[in-house]
Amino acid sequence: MALPITYEQALSCCASTRFAQQLAGEGPYADLDALLAAARRIWWTQTGLPGWLEALAAHPKIGDKKGMEGKTEAFAGFSRNEQAAASQTLSSDVSAELAEWNHRYLNKFGFIFIIFAKGKAAPQILEVLKRRYQRLPHEELQTAAQEQMKITELRLCGLFGISDYVESVAARTQRRAEQVLTHLAPAPGGPLRSPITTHVLDTATGLPARGLPLALLKQDDFSKAWETVGEGITNEDGRVGTLMQPGNYITPGRYRMFFDTSVYLAACKLAHPAFYSEVPFYPEVVVEFIITADKATEHYHIPLLLSPYGFSTYRGS
Repeated sequence: MALPITYEQALSCCASTRFAQQLAGEGPYADLDALLAAARRIWWTQTGLPGWLEALAAHPKIGDKKGMEGKTEAFAGFSRNEQAAASQTLSSDVSAELAEWNHRYLNKFGFIFIIFAKGKAAPQILEVLKRRYQRLPHEELQTAAQEQMKITELRLCGLFGISDYVESVAARTQRRAEQVLTHLAPAPGGPLRSPITTHVLDTATGLPARGLPLALLKQDDFSKAWETVGEGITNEDGRVGTLMQPGNYITPGRYRMFFDTSVYLAACKLAHPAFYSEVPFYPEVVVEFIITADKATEHYHIPLLLSPYGFSTYRGS
C-alpha cells in the first residue's frame, strides 16, 4: 500500500522547510523503505546547509524543560518521547551542567547540541556533549546532521506505527539480506562468522597484540560521513572476531578499519621502557578498503602487523 505524507507531517519529523517540501512533493511512496531512502537522499543532497541549520534550530535543548514552548503538538510530542529517558534521569546537578555545556556548545559552533536521545540517560548525554565539544566545527556539523537524520527516520517510522525503530533501514535491510544469503549459501564446514575479521601481531615481540582497541566504519553513500558499524578490543590472540553479525553477505561500499595503536604502545612502554618510545610514532593506523557488489558474499580478513616504527596489512582469508 502506498504511503502518502503531507508537508505538515514531514515538517514534524524534520523542521527544514526545503526538506519537508521535497519529501511531501515526491510522495506517495511504495513502502516505508522507499520513504526512508528518499528522506536520506533529500537530506544529504538537496536540503543544503541553510536547511540543516533550520532543522537543528527547531529542537529543544537537551534538559531544557521549557524548550517545547511554541512547538507544534506533533513536533513537541516527538521530542518529549525521544527525551523521556533523559528527563527521568535528570538530577538538579546534571541539569545545571547540561545548561552550562549547552551554552558553551552553542557559542562555539553556532547551533544547538543535538543527539539521537531515544533511550539515553541524561548523564550519558552530558558525557557525549562534552566529548563532541572538543571537535572542529566542520566535523561537528557533519555529526549533528547525522543525528538529525536518525531522528527524522525514527519519527517517520512513528508516523506509520513502527514504534520499535532503533537502527536505520539500511542496517535492517543488511540483516535481511544476510539471513536470506545464509540459507542460500551456508558456510561450508563450520559456523557462520563476522564477514569482516581482524587480528594484530606485534612484529617487535613476535606475539599477538593484546588489548588494542579498534573499530570498523562504513562510509555513507549520500553524506560520505563515516559511521561505526563494529568495535572491540583484541583478545589474548590479538583478534576481534565479532565486528559484525555472523553471515555470508556484507553491504558493498567503502570501509575503514581504525586501530588505536597509542593505547597498545603505551602499555608496551610500561612493560619495556627501554625499547618503546615515550610518544608513539604511529598513534593510530587507518586501513581503508572497498568491497564491490560482485564480491559481497566473500569473507574479508584485515590483519595488522605492527612495530614501534612500522606497520603493514594485507587481505587474509
